[in-house]
Amino acid sequence: MKVTNRNVIRAWIEGRAAKNHRVSLSCNEAGALYSYGLKIGQRLRGGACVVAQFTAGTQNFRSVTTSTHVNLAVREAHIVMHPLVWESSPLYDAEIPF
Repeated sequence: MKVTNRNVIRAWIEGRAAKNHRVSLSCNEAGALYSYGLKIGQRLRGGACVVAQFTAGTQNFRSVTTSTHVNLAVREAHIVMHPLVWESSPLYDAEIPF
């Protein structure tokens, strides 16, 4: 189902799949949150949501759109990780599942 960016984040928090109209922000039922092809978040089995802060403030800027997506997710996430920690954690998966 195609929805607004905020509703994609809401679906991610609730453990549902969703994507925006351009499919630049999406989440799946496995709990992964993507900005374009970059995994920026993961919902854990217990419901906690973790997001990687891919923004200029962490020296890990990817794009203006990805920063917008990350900032929306940061507002709702339970844990925010620096991208270097994120990419070293088992939550990060470089493969796109589609």
